[in-house]
Amino acid sequence: MEQIAVVFVVALAAGAALYLFGRTVSSRQRLIRSLAAAVAGAVAAAGAVYGLQALTGDDTQMVDNAMTEARTLPLVGLVLADVPDAETRLRASLREELRNPTTQGPPRPLVLMSELRAKHIVPALRAADAADAEGVLAARIALMRHLAGTNVAACRELALIGIQRADRLDAQGQKLMRDMLTAMEKAYRTGRAALSSGAAQPPVPNDTEARTLLVEAGLASSDFEKLQNLAKLSNEEACELGIRLNGAPGKLPPDRAGGLARYLAAAQ
Repeated sequence: MEQIAVVFVVALAAGAALYLFGRTVSSRQRLIRSLAAAVAGAVAAAGAVYGLQALTGDDTQMVDNAMTEARTLPLVGLVLADVPDAETRLRASLREELRNPTTQGPPRPLVLMSELRAKHIVPALRAADAADAEGVLAARIALMRHLAGTNVAACRELALIGIQRADRLDAQGQKLMRDMLTAMEKAYRTGRAALSSGAAQPPVPNDTEARTLLVEAGLASSDFEKLQNLAKLSNEEACELGIRLNGAPGKLPPDRAGGLARYLAAAQ
């Protein structure tokens, strides 16, 4: 358990650091990068933890352990199964990182996982059915509302970079977390199938259009200021803002709700 704790602490630090220091991009882009860093950071941290345990000898078991950790992360296991060379590349990057740790710039596994997310997870979620994208947001809201009354710090974590230790939630929280991951998997699957079919992709707003839709859904200028400083908000403020943000598509007409739902499902 101590090993897993180290893995997720490093993942949390990676996501938070990237959010706090990524000031040259929009708040929405920083949220995307934060999540990618948290996912990839967990993989890199897993390799580091197990690498420290055995500085000599065969690294096969260490890489296997790190891969096991990686498959538990949201959608990562699906990508490793769906993308033909993803597992081979991740294993190679973990092995190289163990043998020759990166001294400048992000670790190799982090770079690779960020690439896989950008190339496979985000496009699939943006191509999902409107109902499936809205299902992701509804499941996220249900979890946030539960956490608002039971573990508001975890609710803030979900709004910022994603929950890193689901095992610390109460029984209902863990169930709602599983429901959210199931909804994400369904949206990913339908979106990936749509991409494979070659059919015209559904509309997804750009950042400017998404802001306009969010204003139409009731978000105020003060809310966008909070999004720019999400990491500085209190637990309660971040949780409440996350609930309203994910609920925004439900306040729009159907012809505009689906696009915003895809945008939010893929961005968070």
